[in-house]
Parts: sequence; structure tokens; C-alpha cells
Amino acid sequence: MRIELRSQLREFSFAVVCLVLVGLYLHLALRPYRASRWAAIPDLSNLQEAIRLEPSNAEYRELLGRSLALSGANLNDAIASYRTAVHLNPYVARYWLDLAGAYQVAGHTSEQEQSVEQAVEADPTTPHVAWEAANFFLVQGDQERALRNFRVVLANDPEAVDSALQLCWRATGDANRILDRALPRRPDLYLSFLRLLVSKQEVAAAENVWNHLIALNQEFSTKLAFPYFRFLIAKQEVAAAQTAWQQLAVLDPSLQPYLPSRENLIVNGGFEENLLNGGFDWWYESKPHVILAIDTSEFHSGTRSLSVTFDGQSASEEGISQFIPVKPNTDYEFSAEYRTEELETASGPRFAIVDAYTNASYVLTDDLLGTNPWRLQKARFQTGPNTTLVLLKIVRQPANPLIRGKLWIDDLRLVEK
Repeated sequence: MRIELRSQLREFSFAVVCLVLVGLYLHLALRPYRASRWAAIPDLSNLQEAIRLEPSNAEYRELLGRSLALSGANLNDAIASYRTAVHLNPYVARYWLDLAGAYQVAGHTSEQEQSVEQAVEADPTTPHVAWEAANFFLVQGDQERALRNFRVVLANDPEAVDSALQLCWRATGDANRILDRALPRRPDLYLSFLRLLVSKQEVAAAENVWNHLIALNQEFSTKLAFPYFRFLIAKQEVAAAQTAWQQLAVLDPSLQPYLPSRENLIVNGGFEENLLNGGFDWWYESKPHVILAIDTSEFHSGTRSLSVTFDGQSASEEGISQFIPVKPNTDYEFSAEYRTEELETASGPRFAIVDAYTNASYVLTDDLLGTNPWRLQKARFQTGPNTTLVLLKIVRQPANPLIRGKLWIDDLRLVEK
């Protein structure tokens, strides 16, 4: 639209109107800016001035409530300010949680509960909101709502998983309730819960969680289950450990070669598979003055053997062993192929089989010395009336003499006779 200015009066009037509009615009535009500058240093007087400039800004009301609550000046005024904030903007969970905190200090439990519920309704998926809600309901003895909110925490905050599970277990002591109400159906969370139960030596609950983990039918790293197997073995739950190992092999077909058979109860006796360092495969650890290695250039059969190199110092054990489930009062035959090269010592390595719990000795072969081509060692034994698990290892008796040289072992077997 074209405006024609035909007189000085019209020009003056137009200029005045423009100046008024510009002034009004600047006034309205500067109010939020001025308010934010006052609120940048959130003491009482500054916040009150910010609210005077921007009375509909919920954030300034919330900050004023927080300042009043922290100063202890007037809790009722703090509550009133928080209430105004949530009235102006009911969709910010933090406002509701701060109001709930003020109600808690004032001893208004029912109002606190309503505020917590409003916070969860405003933001139902944020972990820190669910965490505060869960802890409130836990204190109130409302386990159902507490577990429901802990479920949000567990699903969305990896760093809070262990703490949340600790609180859930402390509150309920019931693995089934935690599985049903709090735990999303994820292997990593079930394994975290299993780890907690293992640390607390809860055998029955740990077995329950393990069975639920397997029922998920979702793959997870085999190594994450090894602490559970060690726990079962330590608790003499041999049958449960066997069952769990078989279940894991069904879930992870790559474990099928690590299952014992009637033809050989020793797992991976030819070292053809990678050593798992757990479960019912070989366990190994670093020992001073001993080097364990898989050798692909020297073997009795297949394509690999285990080499053990001694550096000339004292080495009592070689640091490799395997747990083997057996039957009580049953005859077994052990055999192993070995080769030595310049193995010099007054006490050579020996194959040993002992009861895993009583340390009762069943097999202790002659010591291996000198330089020898591949040779076979055999031993027969009968387990005791209470023996369900034996430990196969390589030892030295006596253990102290210095030792230098190299040993290879291959084709270890244990069969029921």
C-alpha cells in the first residue's frame, strides 16, 4: 500500500506513530532480555525483579522457589512459587520434583506423592525422574510403583543399573518380582542381576535368573557367564553347572565342541579349539617363569598342542587346569601324550587329578624329564563316594627345584571304564 504525505502535519503524525510503535516494540522486546539478565544472578531480589518483568515465565518462578527453599527463609513462600511454576508450565518434570521436595520438608506426604506422580506423567521416560520417583515410592513402601519406575531407569541409564538392582533386591529380596516388574527383557540386564546375586551368594535366586536369561533365547558373550559357572562350582552345585553349560551350548552353537562326551570327559583335550579360560574348558593364568602357548608346529595329532616353557627358575604349577564332572564310586582311565626337550630339574612336571573340593589325590603321574619323543602316560582310578567333580592340572612335587626346558602335551583323555 502506498502512503502519500501531503502536508507537514501528516508527516509529523506519521513520524510520531512510528516512534510510538518502535518504542513499544523495544519495550516488549527488551523485557525478556532484562529479565534474563536479572535472573542470571539468582538471588531473591534479582529473581523478584525478573518475575516483575516476566510474570508468566515459569522458570523464574521455579528458581525463586528453589532460592527460598535453600535459604530456609520461608518454606510456604517456596511452595507457593513452585506451585505457580507448575501452573504456568506443567510439562517440566523438574518443577514437580522440586515442589515434591518442598512438600517433603514440610511433611506434606500426600501432596508430595501427587507431585511425584505429576513429574512422572510429565516425563515418563527420563531416567533421573524415574529414579527420584522410584526412591520416593520405595520409602513409602509402595514396591509396585517403585519397581515400575526402576524399570525406566534400568532400560535407559547404564550407569545406574547396578545401584538400581541393589535397591530392588534390598527392598524385595524376590528375584521373580524383579524379573517381572523391573527388568526389561535384555541379556545385559539379566547378567547384571546375576552378577549381583553371585556377589551376595544367593544360589537359588541366581539359578532362577540364569534360567530366565536362557529363556530369553538371545545371544550374549559366553565370557559374561563364566563368573556364574565359577560360583556354581565354588558352591558345589556341579549338576547345575553342567546343565547351565549345556544350555549355553544350545544358545551358542560355537560352544558345541566344548561339551564333554562319553568318549572323552576332558573338554578340548587336543587343544584344537581356542582356550576359553572358563566354564568346563581349560582355565589358565599367568605364572612366574612359565610360558604357556598353543603350538601349531609340534603336535601328536590334529594340528595343535600345548607347549609349556620353563625359564630356569622355580615354578610350582604351570597355571592351567580343567574342572571335570564325574560320578562317585566309578572307575576312570586317564591318558595323555607328552613330549619333552631338554627338561632339566630335580622335580619334573606331573599330571595330577584331585577331588575339586577335598583335594584328595586320584592321579599323580611320574615326573617328566629329559628329552623324549611323543609318549603316552596312563593312569586308572576310582572316585570316592562323594566325588562329583575333579580337577586336572599339571603340578610339580616337590615344587621348589629350579627347572629349565620345554614340555608339549596333547590328546588328553578321561573315560569311564
